[in-house]
Amino acid sequence: MRQGPNLRVGHREPIKILVAEDDRAFRALLAETLRHPDREIHLAANGKEALEALREVSYDLLITDIRMPEMGGIELLKEAKRLCPHILVIVITGYASLETAIQALKEGAYDYIRKPFNLEELRVSVENACIRILLERENRRLLNDLKEAYTRLREFSSERVAVVPPTDFLAELERLARLRKEGFLAEDEYQTLKKILLERVR
Repeated sequence: MRQGPNLRVGHREPIKILVAEDDRAFRALLAETLRHPDREIHLAANGKEALEALREVSYDLLITDIRMPEMGGIELLKEAKRLCPHILVIVITGYASLETAIQALKEGAYDYIRKPFNLEELRVSVENACIRILLERENRRLLNDLKEAYTRLREFSSERVAVVPPTDFLAELERLARLRKEGFLAEDEYQTLKKILLERVR
């Protein structure tokens, strides 16, 4: 089986995927198709089983059939978004119609795939979703870095005698440069923060 692009950059938390599908054979096929070293794949035989899993674990991606016993895919989609607003949901079904597609997208589905489909189509959709998940994780990390940088600089500025050792100065400067490169700091913000650092260095 061809694997998708290598998403590993050092050690990272695996992407948690929940597959809700009532057809046992197809459920196993999906699990095998989507297997990847950076993913944890969990299976649910129906909507209620999937909902119980969502209440216990914070999943990154949900792949669900539309028609299942106990609870349908649209209802599961709504509950998944309520429990975890950041979760991405891919809806698959053999009973596709324009109405159900629009409904799924309105409820926040990331993608919509109709059975029968080429497994490569699903694989590509999941790979794109995983890339988006990793990018969102990185964005959240950078935002946390930005908040930490602002907090540190406020602390430095609030103390008249406070100074920044050269080693700390270089580390903070590199952090600010990275945030500017990623687009989280405008040039004027970067220059202002750098000026504060320069005033405190010894």
